Amino acid sequence: MKTAALKQKSGGEAMHVLFWMTAALLVLMAAEGESYSDNCDGSGLCGCCVSQNDCRNAFARYTDGTIYSGYTSRVSGHCTAIFQCDGSYPSVSGAVLKQQFLHIYQNQPCQKCGSHAFNGNCEATLNYCASCRDSGNPN
Repeated sequence: MKTAALKQKSGGEAMHVLFWMTAALLVLMAAEGESYSDNCDGSGLCGCCVSQNDCRNAFARYTDGTIYSGYTSRVSGHCTAIFQCDGSYPSVSGAVLKQQFLHIYQNQPCQKCGSHAFNGNCEATLNYCASCRDSGNPN
């Protein structure tokens, strides 16, 4: 009887360890696989200091026929239009990026700041920015 109880206890402990190892693995996988999502978030200054017109002008500064394949931002007034990806960047035309930014206003619908996830690991973001300059290539 003592042997059966010991085996049962060992099996229970093994299951307990397996459970916690699985839980830890899932947490690590979730942290590594963070993905972008559509939202209307942004700086706390979006409400007072950013106009939708500035944001529209910022993303209009992406050039239709130009291919963007790395972090890029375009600025107008106090709004920055950011193209960023988690991991590798696809080659995306300025015309396609403009549609991704437009999605923030037409489909979500945000008033000023926000982000739109696309292509699995990329994001088009409109946000408040003070004293910012365009960045990324081509510039």
